[in-house]
Amino acid sequence: MRFKQSLLVLAISGALTACGGSSSDSGSNDTSGGSNNGDTSTTTTVVSEGVITGFGSVYVNGQRYRSESAEIAVGDSPAADEAQLKIGMVVSIAASASDNGEDPEAQQIRYEEHLQGPVSFIGRSDGQIEVLGQTVLFDELTEFDNTDIDTLAVGNVIEVSGYTNDEGNFYATLIELETEETEIKLKGEVANLDTDAQTFSLSELTVNYSAAEFDDMTDTDLANGLFVKVEGEQYDSDTQTLTATSVENKDDNDIDADTDEVTIAGIVKNYDSDAGSFTVNRYEFALNDETEFEDGSLDTLANGIIVKVEGRFDNDQVIAEEVEFKAKDARSKTEGQVTNVNAENETFVINDTTFSVTPETQYEDESDLNERRFTFDDIAANDWLKVISRQDNQGNTLALKVKRINQEDREGEVKGRASNVTLDGMTIANITISFTDSTEFDSDDGELTAERFVALADGQEALIVEVEGQYDGDVLIASEVEIENSDRDDDNRPDDTGKAEFEGAIESIDGDSLVVNGNELRFTENTSFELNDEAVNLQSFFNVIEVGAVIEIEGLWVDQSYIQVTDVELETNDNE
Repeated sequence: MRFKQSLLVLAISGALTACGGSSSDSGSNDTSGGSNNGDTSTTTTVVSEGVITGFGSVYVNGQRYRSESAEIAVGDSPAADEAQLKIGMVVSIAASASDNGEDPEAQQIRYEEHLQGPVSFIGRSDGQIEVLGQTVLFDELTEFDNTDIDTLAVGNVIEVSGYTNDEGNFYATLIELETEETEIKLKGEVANLDTDAQTFSLSELTVNYSAAEFDDMTDTDLANGLFVKVEGEQYDSDTQTLTATSVENKDDNDIDADTDEVTIAGIVKNYDSDAGSFTVNRYEFALNDETEFEDGSLDTLANGIIVKVEGRFDNDQVIAEEVEFKAKDARSKTEGQVTNVNAENETFVINDTTFSVTPETQYEDESDLNERRFTFDDIAANDWLKVISRQDNQGNTLALKVKRINQEDREGEVKGRASNVTLDGMTIANITISFTDSTEFDSDDGELTAERFVALADGQEALIVEVEGQYDGDVLIASEVEIENSDRDDDNRPDDTGKAEFEGAIESIDGDSLVVNGNELRFTENTSFELNDEAVNLQSFFNVIEVGAVIEIEGLWVDQSYIQVTDVELETNDNE
């Protein structure tokens, strides 16, 4: 596993200290057999890996871990503090837990970015970003730090934390804009090792290790399938080649048998239904007849599914005691003012909708209060919240992500099932939405008239719609209305159909067509061309473009072959 053995020693020694009764936190649970009527507590060692969802100590995988005495490592900083941890980071925790009712005590918390490098492509409609030849997938639960998907630009250096899926791509839980550090970092499995050329591949990235220093290994230890972390500063984007300055062995993924409990969240890989085994974040789990499933069944288990697995050791195997499926569908997005909070039921109400929180609800405070330890306990009537949610099988609305905001910082964006749809407006998540003559309607098949939109809504009981606009009191005046494609694959991979919206560098020019990120772009007399924020015609546009120029486009896929561009923009910076 990713912990060195010293980490387990820390956890075990911490557990022994707690059992000895010397800790000031031990209260009445004195295991030394002296006073307190001989009460004893049992202490276990715990390993957990997952996304940070809140602070006030550290919340991971629905569990609060006391972090006052923890050794914290963040990236290349082995002596960090809790202030350097962020919502959305995937961390590994070693902790000791007792049955005295207290939260587990973390001995060590470790964070390492999965990927850091320059953005080469942004597919806003497909929920994907290209970095170092790696595909990074994002969605509404992805946390953006110092940027957002609308302001992120090709050429920006970002740090990514998240999970690797079964195709070698990343699902991002955190995307952070790097404004100072430009070093390139990437973890992955070695492939195409060429010892003569001193190169290997990490997915689409070629790594030249001829001048690299090796950590926890030598160059002779390199082998296809070895899990490593590479760092470097020289990157050739044309050949997608990184000249590495260091290569570190990260292949030690065996969980120590002294660990009592394991909780790992991530994406299922290498599922073997016959053997009853699978891996999550390179940890191997075995199923048995007693494995329990939450929000799904054994039939739901498949490669590419996001899960949280709780396990225990049995004869050198980690047995999956419970597998919880993390649903990604039927998500809604809303914002509004809190009118009621029920502490006993752990619910709050905005826009007449009751939201239930769970131990894994993610919290963040972006209001002027800027409370780092913001949790459900801090939500109060009249607070303004932005909420990402889904409905469970019982019809409860579960809050997956809660952000406290200022009223003036409302984005005017909502998403959910449309109801009461007319030519004048509709309702989503109990928010009244009004249409005007300038409201634009879209689907994956292109632009719609208001009449066509209403007709589609009448024909679907559960039409999922995303709206952007501005508030006039409590009414959202819609500027854009888009029907979400219900057939979109859960992992948001593009399917070469429907709407396309992205930003990327031109790879080739052939007459009046272009290629960006392997996608052929074609233009018509109806295409809207914009150069430095001014409208131009096709000829003027093609007079200034060149290979390597970064453009933004919107369009539609035609015959799963090429994109018919409706809008294209280019900033040349010549007027600066």
